[in-house]
Amino acid sequence: MSDNTKELLEALQQIINKSVQSYATTTGVTQPGGPFSISGLDRNVITAHVRPTGIANVLPLIAGVETDPRFGVLTGITDDVGDNPTYPCDNAPSGFIKGCNLTARFGFLSKSTNTIEADKVMLKYRRGVFTDLVLQGRLLGLTNLIPSELNEAQVLDLVTMAEMVQAGIRMERELVTQTWRGSPAVATPGGGYIQFPGLALQITTGQVDADTNTACPATDSDVKDFAYNNIDGSDGRDMNEYLSMLEHYLYFNAYRMGMLPASWVICMRPDLWQELSTIWPCMYNTNKCGTAIQAGSNTSVTLNGTEMTSLTNAMREGMYIDINGRRYPVIVDDGINELTPGDTDQLIPGEYASSIFMVPITVTGGFPVCYREHVDYRLWNRDVNLLRGTETFWTDNGVYSWAVEQKKWCYELTVKTEQRIVLRTPQLAGRIDHVKYSPLQHLRSPEPDSPYHYDGGVSTRAAGTTYAVWQSGTDPGAVR
Repeated sequence: MSDNTKELLEALQQIINKSVQSYATTTGVTQPGGPFSISGLDRNVITAHVRPTGIANVLPLIAGVETDPRFGVLTGITDDVGDNPTYPCDNAPSGFIKGCNLTARFGFLSKSTNTIEADKVMLKYRRGVFTDLVLQGRLLGLTNLIPSELNEAQVLDLVTMAEMVQAGIRMERELVTQTWRGSPAVATPGGGYIQFPGLALQITTGQVDADTNTACPATDSDVKDFAYNNIDGSDGRDMNEYLSMLEHYLYFNAYRMGMLPASWVICMRPDLWQELSTIWPCMYNTNKCGTAIQAGSNTSVTLNGTEMTSLTNAMREGMYIDINGRRYPVIVDDGINELTPGDTDQLIPGEYASSIFMVPITVTGGFPVCYREHVDYRLWNRDVNLLRGTETFWTDNGVYSWAVEQKKWCYELTVKTEQRIVLRTPQLAGRIDHVKYSPLQHLRSPEPDSPYHYDGGVSTRAAGTTYAVWQSGTDPGAVR
């Protein structure tokens, strides 16, 4: 036996003998101890789980394997170098092309299921416990961040699928947050958890060359500060003026840089969109008229309340906003950071502050400039095939990898993904920070650590009391 063959066999044996991690053994849903292992339970189970939503649905998803990529940006042409010629054949001033390289970084995220006992998944507590439960409502589907081969309809009758779905949902919630707030500085020492840089870190000023750290202001985003003024204009600042200037600045860049037609989306938190869509038709259709009236001119403004309400309803139904005569899709995203009175003394109870983003998606020719990129696990097949395909498998065209760990009759699954957000044109992106809003009621949140996240109930149920002569464990025939 060759040394290489011996090493391979030893490696395979280590995989086979790998211990299942000491997580809790799942009880399943209808199995003994499960949350729905109650006799006489109605067949229809209604979900109260709030699904996250966000920009991931509109970002192209591209496979990649480069850990330290470079994305070139031609930042401009220098001014003349040298003097004007004295004579016609003397050298004239010359110039140079300037460029800047941007980069991106993968994150690493994994989630595990609980341990599953294969010979317990078919058990049920008593005859009156039904296993034909039907889920009414949805657990998956609002983002493109969950493995697509998961089947929520099976979470009530297949223990393994239920475990895979809950692991996928926990992964989705974290990816939604990292899309905006991710920081590669947040990582475990061994690399088992790494956040990728979110859009809030990329849509900013102070851009630098990835190789020399030289400042590249030509690629800076447009960042404005609303200074905790109320979105309705009552504190003095006009959101119509800020949004209009933001859009005009970025559209100007795209036009002068030869990147039209381009597409953008406007992104904000759901509560902020509710407030903005309420006042936007009035703000947008009066523009500077209110200022002229306050200045004492003879200008008058007449608004039709029914028309303004219809415009608000149309915005909400179509999820769009008109800015400077151009219409943009609106994406409400739970991952965008929200400030509360606990974060800053600029807010009082009932007030919140967040940012409004304008994110470029494509430029001329449909070229993607903001997209998700993932490590393609399909490319490991030549090596992994040596393991006979029993320990790992990939889904979603290589976006997610699943590993199965088994010991005797117990097994668990772990799913991992390595993704990043790539923003090729930060100079076409912008944001307005510290926008204050005061909704009558804050919406529910999909984030478990949010004060507006509600779940409740139990994961396991205690078994009912059972009586039998043999419970005492005493042998009546034993000699005393």
